[in-house]
Amino acid sequence: MTRFKILNAAVWGCAIGCLCMAMLILYSGRAREVPVAGYVIDLLGGAAVGAGVFSLLAWILNRVASAR
Repeated sequence: MTRFKILNAAVWGCAIGCLCMAMLILYSGRAREVPVAGYVIDLLGGAAVGAGVFSLLAWILNRVASAR
């Protein structure tokens, strides 16, 4: 089984988390009076969560693969 690079997984998670948060913001139809900083904070939060989840999954899969 191939080993996953945690940094590569974090970069992909960052991109996917940012895109998912952008879709959620567009879908929910947030009020337009929200300052741009609010959108940026939401997008960065989504990116951080995505990076954390993807890197955690890569770490777990690497531990499982090394245990075999």
